[in-house]
Amino acid sequence: MLLEFIRFEINYRKRRPATWIYFLLLFVTAILFVTTELKDIVTRSEQIKENAPFIIAFLQGIVSYFFCMITSAVMGVAVLRDFEYNTEALMFSNPIKKFDYLMGRFIGSFLVLLFIFSGFWIGLAIGDFLPNRKAENLLPFNLLHFIQPFFVLVIPNLLFTGALFFAAGALTRKSVMIYTQGIILFVVYNIAQQLLFKIDNRELASYIDPFGITSLNTTIRYWSPAERNMWMIPLSGTFLYNRLIVTGLGLIILAITYWSFSFNVVKSSLFKPKKSKKQEEVRIKPENVVIPQVQQLLNNNTYLRQFGSLTTFYYRTIFKEVPFLTIIISGFALFIATVGNTQSWFGVGTLPTTANMLGALGILEFFYLAIAVTYAGELVWKERTVKFNLIFDSMPIPDFIGIFSKFLSLVLVFCTLFVFFIGLSVLAQAVQGYYDFQLSVYFGTLFSSTLVTIIEFLLFFFFIQVIVNDKFLGIAISVGFLVLTAVLSLMGVEHPLLQFGGQSLGQYSDMNIYGHFVTPFSWMSSYWLAFVMILFIGATILSVRGADELLATRMAASNHRFSRPLLMVAILTTIVLVGAGGYIFYNTNFLETYRSSKNEKKLRADFEKTLKKYENAPQPKIVESNLKVELYPSKRKMETEGFYYLKNKTQKPIQDIYISFTADVNVEKLTFNQPFTKQKEWKDFQFTIYHLQKALAPQDSVKMDFKLAVGAKSFLSSVTGTNIVYNGTFFNNSSYFPQLGYIEDAELSDKDDREDNGLKPKEDRLPNQNDPHGLSSNLFGDDADLIRFAMTIGTESDQIAIAPGYLQKSWNANNRRYFSYSMDQPMANFYSIVSARYEVKREKWNGINLEIYYHKGHDRNLDRIMNGMKKALGYYSKNFSPFQYKQMRIMEFPRYASFAQSFANTVPFSESMGFVMDIQKDDPDIPFYVTAHELGHQWWGHQVIEANVKGNGMLSESLSEYSALMVLKNHVSTEVMQKFMKYNLDEYLYGRATERKKEQPLYLCENQQYIHYNKGSVCLYALQDYIGEEKVNQALSEYAKDWKYAGPDNPKKRYPTTLDLLSYLKKATPDSLKYLITDLFETITLYENKTDIATAKKLKNNTYEITLKISTEKSRADKSGNQKVISMNDWIDVGVYGKDAAGNDKLIYLKKHRFNKKEQTLKLTVKEEPLKAGIDPIHKLIDKHIIDNVKKVSIE
Repeated sequence: MLLEFIRFEINYRKRRPATWIYFLLLFVTAILFVTTELKDIVTRSEQIKENAPFIIAFLQGIVSYFFCMITSAVMGVAVLRDFEYNTEALMFSNPIKKFDYLMGRFIGSFLVLLFIFSGFWIGLAIGDFLPNRKAENLLPFNLLHFIQPFFVLVIPNLLFTGALFFAAGALTRKSVMIYTQGIILFVVYNIAQQLLFKIDNRELASYIDPFGITSLNTTIRYWSPAERNMWMIPLSGTFLYNRLIVTGLGLIILAITYWSFSFNVVKSSLFKPKKSKKQEEVRIKPENVVIPQVQQLLNNNTYLRQFGSLTTFYYRTIFKEVPFLTIIISGFALFIATVGNTQSWFGVGTLPTTANMLGALGILEFFYLAIAVTYAGELVWKERTVKFNLIFDSMPIPDFIGIFSKFLSLVLVFCTLFVFFIGLSVLAQAVQGYYDFQLSVYFGTLFSSTLVTIIEFLLFFFFIQVIVNDKFLGIAISVGFLVLTAVLSLMGVEHPLLQFGGQSLGQYSDMNIYGHFVTPFSWMSSYWLAFVMILFIGATILSVRGADELLATRMAASNHRFSRPLLMVAILTTIVLVGAGGYIFYNTNFLETYRSSKNEKKLRADFEKTLKKYENAPQPKIVESNLKVELYPSKRKMETEGFYYLKNKTQKPIQDIYISFTADVNVEKLTFNQPFTKQKEWKDFQFTIYHLQKALAPQDSVKMDFKLAVGAKSFLSSVTGTNIVYNGTFFNNSSYFPQLGYIEDAELSDKDDREDNGLKPKEDRLPNQNDPHGLSSNLFGDDADLIRFAMTIGTESDQIAIAPGYLQKSWNANNRRYFSYSMDQPMANFYSIVSARYEVKREKWNGINLEIYYHKGHDRNLDRIMNGMKKALGYYSKNFSPFQYKQMRIMEFPRYASFAQSFANTVPFSESMGFVMDIQKDDPDIPFYVTAHELGHQWWGHQVIEANVKGNGMLSESLSEYSALMVLKNHVSTEVMQKFMKYNLDEYLYGRATERKKEQPLYLCENQQYIHYNKGSVCLYALQDYIGEEKVNQALSEYAKDWKYAGPDNPKKRYPTTLDLLSYLKKATPDSLKYLITDLFETITLYENKTDIATAKKLKNNTYEITLKISTEKSRADKSGNQKVISMNDWIDVGVYGKDAAGNDKLIYLKKHRFNKKEQTLKLTVKEEPLKAGIDPIHKLIDKHIIDNVKKVSIE
C-alpha cells in the first residue's frame, strides 16, 4: 500500500497544472537570475565568477526560503485534501495502515516537491550555456557545483519545512495553520538575521536559521575571491551542525505526526469538551406553528448594517483563531529581537529614540505583508472552505459588500496590530529610560506610509485570489509578485509609474521629520491606490458567486454585476489614476530629465568617450574662493554669487579653461575679467570650454565671476536630494560649485558596465605613486592646492548657517539671517555649508573655542563628544604638531547619511553617528572615538595633504584611525580595546572577501574603506604595540613637520605618498622588527594562530602553572586572495584571562613570545586563577579564525 499511495500522489500531482507552473516559475526565476542584474543580489566582485559554487549555493538557499509557499502548497494539503473533498470517511474505513497512508502521502508529495525545486538548479545550469553570458565571467561548467548545494542545502530545507507543513495539515486539518507555519519560519529566519549584528551572536544565529543561509554566509564570510571561486560549501563547522539540526527536526516532526495522527473522521480535541446542558424536549404541534409575515427591506441602511455586521464578524473571527494569535506572538518575538539588536558600530547599541524604533518597526513590514498574503486568500475562500458558500451567495447581499467587508476587516486587523506594536515600542523606550515617545510620529508613520503600502498589496492580493480561483496558487502568485516588486529595478523597470508600491516617506529624521518626502508620497500613493482600486472593482464583479467558478463564465456575467455605484467609483478612481499618473509623469519626464540606470550609464560612458582627451590638459588652479550663498531650505533651493581667482601654476600659457559641474546647475553668469568666448558646451555633461583671447601666462591669475542657482525642479527632484532640506542642509563645494577640468569620478568603474558600453576595464582606481599628475594633485582634487577662503551665507530666520572659517559678523535682514565667515590662512579647497535650527554647547580648551551645534533633545552624548575634542587636541598637539586653528566646531546633520566629515576647523556629524548612541560600561565610546578620528583629519588631511595616488587613504584615514585609537586607548580598558579591534578585524576580513576589484596592500590602497579604515587600524595599532607608541608618534611628528602644507608650491614640489611615510616608520623600527613593515604595510600577510590545549595546575605557593600548546601559520596572499604559506620567526602576544571583582574578563598576563615552528608548547606562571588563555588575544594580527585563538583553561 505504501507504494500505491506514493504512486497515487505522484500521478495526482502530475495532472495538476500547478505542479508544472511551480516548476516553470522556479526555472524562469533561475534564468532571470543569471541573465539580468538580479545576479547582483549576491555580493560579487569582478574577480568572483558568476557561477562560483558559493553563489549557486546561496541562490538555491534563498529560493528555498522565498518560495516556501510552494512547499506549503504541495506538502500541506497532502492529507488535508481528503478532508476538503469529503473522502476521509471512505479512506479511513478501508483496511489501510497509518504508516502506509501518512508516509505514502508524504513521500509522494516530497518527491514531487524535489522535482519542482530542481527546476531552479536546472535553470541555473542551463544558464551557463546561454549566448548572452560572458565566458570571462564564468568558471568551466561543473555539474557538481549545482547538485551539491541541492543535496546539502535545499533537500534538508524541504524535508524540514515539508514535514512542518505536512504535520500542520494532517494534525489540525486547517489550511490556515499551514500558512501560520510559513510566517513563523519567516520570523525565525529574520530573528537569525538580527542576531548577526553582534559578532558573538553569529554562532547562535547560524544554528537557529531554518534555511541554512545564515550558517552558509558565516562559513564563507572570510573566504577570499579566489577561495569563493574554488571551494564548494564544506559540510563542517556550524553549517554541518545547522544541517543536522534541520534534518533531525524534520524527522522528529514526521515521527510526532505519525504518533499523533488519528484515523477518526472527527478530529479529537486536545481539551476535554464541555458537556452540553440537557434541554427539555419541546413538542410542537402543527397547529401551534405561526409563520411570520416577512417583508424584505433592501435599502442603503440595510446594506450599511450588512457591511458593518460582516466586517465585524470577519475581524472577530481572525482574532479568535489560535493560528493568528500564534502569528502575533511570533511578530512580538521578531520585534524584541530587532529592538535588542539595533546596532550601530562595533556592536554598540543606539538609544531607543522614536527614529530608531521606527527602524525596528520597519522590519515588521514584511511580516505584515506575509499576513496580508495569507489572510487575503483565507478570507476570499472562507465560505467555500466551510462549504457555506452556496447558502451565503444566495443571500441578498451585494457583491461589493461581501468582498469589501473582508478587505476592511483585514485593514482593521492591521490597524490593531499597529496600535499593539506602537504600545510595545513605547514600553521598550520606557524600560530603557527614554521618555520622549513622540506618539504623533508613530501614528503618523504607521497609519500613512505603512498602512498605504499594506492596503495596496492587500487589494492586489484579493484581485489575484479572485482571478486565479485557487487558494494555494493565488498565494504562490502573490508571494511571487512581492518578490518581483522587490527586484523590478534590477530588471530594468525603474520608472516611478511602474514601481508598484513605490511611494515612500523616506527615512525619518528627528531634525527634518519627513521633510520634502511627504509630497511625492502623497502623489504616488494616490496613483497606486487608484490603480489597485480599479483592480479591486474588477475582483468585485468577477468574484465567485454560486456554482459558476470558471473565469470565462464570470466574465460573461460581469455586465450584470457592474452596478451604477461601482461604475461611478470606477470612473472616479480612473480620473485619480490618470490625473495623478499624468502629474507624476510631468514631474518625472518634463520638469526633470528622466534617465534609467542603463541610460545613465550610457551617458557616463559617452562623457568619457567625448571628454577623456581633456583629462590631463594643463589648467589653472583655484587660489581664492569668495562666495555669497543664499539658502532657502523651505523651498529647497540655493542661489550663489561669487568669484574664484585662478592661477596658472604650470610652465606654459593656458588659453582654454574647462569648467565642470557634478549636478544640474543653472549657470546664470560665468565671466572672466579679461576678454573670452564660450568655445564649446556639452550641456548633458555639464562641461564647458572657455577660450581666453589672451593666454594666461605662467604665474598669472584671472578672476572668474559666476552666479548660479540650484533648486528642486519637481517633487521627485534628485538634484537637491537630501543635501538641501527643510532643517539640516549639508553639502560640500563639489556638490554644486564650479570645478576645473575633467572629473574622473564621473566615469564608469564597474568592469561589466564599461564593457557593455564599449569601454575597456579600468584596472586601477588611482594613479601609480610615481605619476606626475597624481603627485601634483591632492585627495581633494586637481583644481586647487591651498586657497584663500571667505563665504557669506543667508538662511531662514530661525536657522544657523555654518561654513569653515571664523565668524566675522552675523545680522538679520528681510526676515533672513546672515553669517559671514573667512579664514585667516590658506586652507584646502574642501568646504561645507550647513544650516539648521540648532542648540549650541560651547567650551574652551587652552584658548581654543569648542562648539557643538546639535538638535534640541540630542544632548545625551554631548559631554562625550566635547571630551573627545579636548583629549584629541591635547594628544595630537603634544605628539604630532600644534593645532593650526583657534576654534573647532561640530554640527549635527540629518541621518540620511551615517558619517562624519572633517573640513577646516569644522566637522558635520550625522545624528545617527554619535548623538543617539547608547554607550554602556563595556562598550567602545564611539562618539568619543569618531570625534577623535575627525579631529585627526585636522592633521592628516588638512595640515599634511597627501598626493592623489595609490595609498592616499593610508595617509589620511589610517593615520586618523591610529590617532583616535591612541586617544581611545587611554580612555577605556584593554578589554574594551580588544572588543574594538575584533570588530575592526572582522570588517577588514569581510571587506577583502567582497572586494570588487583587487585587494591592495595597505600602502597601495585605492579608496578601499575596509583597508584604510579597518586594516589600517589593526596594523598601526600593532606597530605601536611592537615598537612603542612613543617611537611611532615621533616618526609621525617628523613626517608632519617635513610635509606640512607640502605641494607644488612648496620646496618639496609635490604631495607626500605612503613611501614617504614608510621611510619614517622604518627609521623608527628596530632591525629585529623590520619584518613588521613588510607584513603590515607592504604585503597582504595573514596568520592562522590557534590554541590547541590550555591546561593549568595550582602550585604550592598559590600560583598557577599554565601549559599551552599553540599552532601557528603565516601566509602571503596575492590581490585575488590566493595564499602561500611562508616561514615565520615572529613575536606574538600570549595572554591569560582571569576575572575581576565584577565577574568580567580581565587580562592577568600578556607578553610576547617568539614563534618559529608550526607547533610550540609554552609554560607560563600566573598569580591568579586562569580561566582562558591563548595567542594574540587582543587581535593585533590579521587572523582569519580568531575564534580558536583563546581557549578555556582546564585546571587539573
